Parts: sequence; structure tokens; C-alpha cells
Amino acid sequence: MLIVFGFALLLLTAAVVVLFAMLGELATRVPDPDDRPVPVVRPLDGTNIGREPGEWPAGLPDRDDAVILVLSTVCASCQTIAKQLAAEPEHLAWAELGLVISTGAREGGEDFVTANRLGSYRHHVDEGGAWTRAEFAVEISPTALVFRGGRLASAHTFNDVAALRDAVRKEMETA
Repeated sequence: MLIVFGFALLLLTAAVVVLFAMLGELATRVPDPDDRPVPVVRPLDGTNIGREPGEWPAGLPDRDDAVILVLSTVCASCQTIAKQLAAEPEHLAWAELGLVISTGAREGGEDFVTANRLGSYRHHVDEGGAWTRAEFAVEISPTALVFRGGRLASAHTFNDVAALRDAVRKEMETA
């Protein structure tokens, strides 16, 4: 009887050790909400600031005063931005916000919009990034293009939609 009790106690101890080990492993896989990257909005050098585009895709909002976000289907940061936009409760505050989806093929761009629930935003699929490269010399994503009076007023790289919105608002107030 003592042997059975000792064996049961050994199994119970092993089960508790395994359980705590599994909880520890699970805890390492759940991201800490405070571990988010620091929001960054930086001016993008080398763009055609002041340029009035010769061509404006029909899917985008009016270019007079608009913010166009350039996202790529193969960019991990762009996936994060897309998730932020889809979850954005104030997306109507971006009445003149448009998206340019840079992709190798039109179908991939439309799939990106659908998969990330971005259909409520006006958008244009830019195959090969041809439009953003030719008009504004932009070859990086995510990028925010800010237009005032139909001309490119500023361009930014960013990693957080809320930080970008705040930066653009400040920029518009000081202009």
C-alpha cells in the first residue's frame, strides 16, 4: 500500500511540474501589451515634395487635401498598419484618407484589402508600385503622403496609425 501511495504521489508531483512548465511556456507566447513598439512618424526624404501629380487614380479621394497611405502586400509592418486601420473606431475622422496598395498583381492587392477588412477606405491597387514611384519617388512602405491644395506637402514613414493621425493634425494646424 505504501508503494502505491508513493507511486501516486510521484505521478501527482510530475503532473504539477509539467502543468507549471506548460503555463510558463504559454506565458512566453502571449505578448505583453506594454511591449508594443514606440510609435514613430518620421519625414521621408527623397520624395517629390511640392509635386502636383500628373495622374490621379479614380479610386482615391480628392487630392486637394488628402492623406494617402501606401501599403504593400509583402510588408509585415503594413499588415500591422492594416490591422490598426480595420480596428480604428475613428476611421470616419479620416474622411480624406485613401490607401494605395502596392502589389505585384491586382488580384493580390484586392485580396489584401478584403483580408484586412479595409473595404470602407477608398483605395487604389498600384501594380508594381508604378504610380507612387513615378509620381512621388516613393519606394518604401508604409508611407503616408499628405496633400494640400493638390500638391504633395509632406511624406512620412510610420508604424502607428494614431501617432500618424496626431502628427498630420499638428502639421495641418501649423500650415
